[in-house]
Amino acid sequence: METSSQSDLSIASLATIDAIDDAIQKDKNRYVRKGYGLIVAIFIALSTYLTVPHIMFFVHSYLEGMEEIKIFLLVQLSTTHLSYVLGNIYMYIIYSLKLPFFERYKVDNNPWPWEKNKEQWNQTKKKVLLNWILNSIISSILTIGSVLGGQKFRHDTQSIPSYFELAWQIAFCMIVEDASFYWLHRTLHSPRFYHIHKKHHEFYNTISVAAEYQHPIEFVLTSTATALGPIFLGSYMHVYTLGFWYIVRVFETIDGHCGYEFSWSPYRLLPFSGSSEYHHYHHSHNIGNFSSFFYYWDTLCGTNKEYFNFKKIRANEMKLNMMRKVYHINQQKTKTS
Repeated sequence: METSSQSDLSIASLATIDAIDDAIQKDKNRYVRKGYGLIVAIFIALSTYLTVPHIMFFVHSYLEGMEEIKIFLLVQLSTTHLSYVLGNIYMYIIYSLKLPFFERYKVDNNPWPWEKNKEQWNQTKKKVLLNWILNSIISSILTIGSVLGGQKFRHDTQSIPSYFELAWQIAFCMIVEDASFYWLHRTLHSPRFYHIHKKHHEFYNTISVAAEYQHPIEFVLTSTATALGPIFLGSYMHVYTLGFWYIVRVFETIDGHCGYEFSWSPYRLLPFSGSSEYHHYHHSHNIGNFSSFFYYWDTLCGTNKEYFNFKKIRANEMKLNMMRKVYHINQQKTKTS
């Protein structure tokens, strides 16, 4: 009996090691495939990271001396709401232009919701707007409640974060959020709780506005997952690092839902990061791929096997179609010669 259990553990360990090796190889291949997009992604990431502290100094000159709760509210709510609005304006321009340069990155060949049924899309827009307003009100209440409950962040000019502090604290928040989000998301897909998460899955073909389209209960839960890192750090974190963290998180979820797998996305620079294609599979097949920033939890728990099998099958089909095409071309050449 003991030998059998040891054997099972050994098999499980080997499967985990194989999964990790496979993930490392996939990551290497992904960076190579990006080409010039990788250079653009690095430029976007570095320019954003290097300019943020200067923006903080500029903003702080207007907020210095203000009450702590007002600073906290202004920074948190403005960063989350502005990021969502600006991110969707950016995507609206791309959706509207339909330029071949952008369309080649489209994840799904199906038409967008507004192309399928314009009348239904107008109703969907109203639902999304009302949902966003409701969740924004909830966000304000949660923010006020956290301050009144004793949540503290630095907000003085003297300790505005350095580049190093900004980097490690954002990285810490990413790791904490990703772990908590994975298990929360996976739980919401269980039969007992799926009725809550079902609202988010009304979008079969993901678009940017779907990023924060959630049942209010799910919104509270996911907001808590996002806030866990800052809660752990407490007064070790400056309020402007908190604001930057929310910008990073909101743009990440817009990027994951936008329906385009852009080669220049700075989020793809992260090792073992997910992607728009990765999350699109979750919506289109409603299975696996539960992570946010990274996919290592999916890999360790085996919840992305279906996705990678799907990709292998699709890649093989593309190869076969290409071989058929070449064969038919050669046949035509033979007949004409």
